[in-house]
Amino acid sequence: MARTVRHPRSSSRAVARHNRQVAEVTGVLLLAVSLYTVTIGPNGWLWFGWAVLLLVCVALFVVHP
Repeated sequence: MARTVRHPRSSSRAVARHNRQVAEVTGVLLLAVSLYTVTIGPNGWLWFGWAVLLLVCVALFVVHP
């Protein structure tokens, strides 16, 4: 059985793409929760939104290619 060897550049490109995706998702979620805060005002759902944002960010950094 032949073993495929990944080129170092292809894995570094995958990591760079993953990091960019993490930054984009984090930015969109931060913007959404911030806009919700400004529009609706602070309440229980605001804290739930921040908790979800935190969990998503942690999950994106833990799960990597």
